[in-house]
Formats: sequence, C-alpha cells, structure tokens
Amino acid sequence: MKKNIRYLICFIFLLGILAGLTGCKHTSQKDASGFLMYYVDKGGEKISSESYTPKEKSGEKLIKELLDQMKKAGKQEENVSAIPPEVQINGFSMTDGIVTVDFAGNYLEIDKEKEVLCRAAIVLTLTQTEEVEYVAFTIDESPYRQADGTFVGAMKASDFVSDLSGDNDTHATDDFVLYFANEQGSMLKEYDLFDVKYGGKSKEEFIIEQLIRGPKKKEYVETLSNDLKLISVVTTNNICYVDFDDNFLTEQSKVSNQLVIYSIVNSLSELNEIHKVQISVNGNSEVKYHDDIPLAEPFIRNLDLVENIGEETNYDTEIIMESDLK
Repeated sequence: MKKNIRYLICFIFLLGILAGLTGCKHTSQKDASGFLMYYVDKGGEKISSESYTPKEKSGEKLIKELLDQMKKAGKQEENVSAIPPEVQINGFSMTDGIVTVDFAGNYLEIDKEKEVLCRAAIVLTLTQTEEVEYVAFTIDESPYRQADGTFVGAMKASDFVSDLSGDNDTHATDDFVLYFANEQGSMLKEYDLFDVKYGGKSKEEFIIEQLIRGPKKKEYVETLSNDLKLISVVTTNNICYVDFDDNFLTEQSKVSNQLVIYSIVNSLSELNEIHKVQISVNGNSEVKYHDDIPLAEPFIRNLDLVENIGEETNYDTEIIMESDLK
C-alpha cells in the first residue's frame, strides 16, 4: 500500500507540476523569484505550485513563515491549503538539518489520500530552505504513526519526486559490512555481504533491518532483538540519526550493552558519509540504554571491540533478496 501511494504521488507530480521542477534535488524546486509554495487542488486529488517570495531569509523565522503561508489558499482559485484549516500546528523544532513539525491530534482524521498529499506538500516546501534536508512529523509530540501502526520517519524531497527520474532503483546492489557478536559473545565480528540487493530502501535502513534480522551463520550471535522496531533513520551533516521504539530500552540482548550499541554504530559507520551515530528512543536521546550507556551524545566507531582487525575474515557472499527481508 505504501508503495502504491508513492506511485500515486509520483504520477500526480508527473501530470501536474513536472513543468515546475527543473530537477529532483530539493534545491532545484526554487522558482527564480524565490520559492515554490505547494498546494492541493479543491478536489484533493493532486498537488500544484505557485511562486512565492518569502519575507524572511533563513532559520526558524523562515520556517514559521512558510508553515503559516501553507495554511492559506493560493492566488489561483483552484489552489487550496495543503494543510486542512481545522488542523492545528502545535509548533516545530530544528536540529541538524531536520525540521520536526508537531500537529494536534486531529491531523489523524485527515483522509488517507489527502494526508499523503499534505505531507508531500509540506516536505517539498520546507526542504527548499538551505537549512532543511529532512522533515519529520509528530502528533502531540509523539512519533507519527499511520492507521495500520506503521511509523512514518523523517522524509526528504526525493522521497516524493525521485521516482520521476528513476533515482529510486529497486534493483540497486552494494557491498555491506555489518557487526554482530562473535560466537562467544565477547567481541564484535565483521559480517561481510557482497553484491546485496537492498531495493528501494536507504542503505542506513537496510543495515538496521539486517541487524534486527540477525546473522545467518552459526559463528555469529545477534546483537539486537527481533522485536525491535525502527522508527526512522536519516543522515545529515555526517551524523546518522537512528530512532527506535520503546523495545530498545526493554528487550534483553545475549551480549553486553556496549556490544549492542557499537554493533549499530560500527555497522552504520562503514558508510563513507557517516562519521557519528546518534541513537534515540521515540525521538528522545536523553535516556540511558538499560540504565547504563547514555544516548545523549553521538557515538563514533570503536574498532577496539572488533576481533581480528586486519586479519583474514570469514566472508558471507550470500545475496539477500528483498523477499527475504520481510
């Protein structure tokens, strides 16, 4: 269903606003006179855009101006506010390229198809600013969860428009290095995957899902519980932000707390663009993992916990198919 909705969004953009986009990166959405403000048509079936020149130049004042403007109708008669007038915006916060917009509870009453258009319009509008790469949604300060219970993570513009240019390659493959515990559970051990199909997911999401799924080989021990749920994972300014559900604090692992944390950190840090990893639980990093390890500050990789560094490792050359990940 989620994939069908994404196809619907892409089809809407292709028919309705492709002429207004000169590329698929969020910086290319700007009109020559300033910004493109995104609206929904009166029938709630498609998105359109109009040129808009903001008064504010940057920062929180600009974000507030754009959100306030999104509550208004466009200059063209058919363009209505993407955010229904009865839905209240409680506020927003900005952290390291991520804007989190907090809505009142009646946001959940928006019709499902219209909600997707609303969300797309907000993301496409806000990510035009220099400071914003991702937009996250919360409802009364709780992570946004769809009717089927699925968490909605932070989104970027290309989540809605990349399919127009074929950037979202569902057949994409790459090599990955994961870190599970060794057979004794005393150290981390490299678990190498070659030519792995990770589908339409981000590499970060694929890595976390594989850690939750656990190793297939007997000489490795899983570090994360299969009951753990990933809420979101995004990377900005070389910091990867990983948000888990409450199970992260309560589920018991077969290995030490330190190995759990650095199984995540070391695995993600194998991606060139990631230098640090910030872990949170339901958006809150002011907690301690199992009352032991503070999550308040980002972690950097720790190779001292990895056995046989520099020696020949036992590679797993199995190709994991997308169907295996479900």
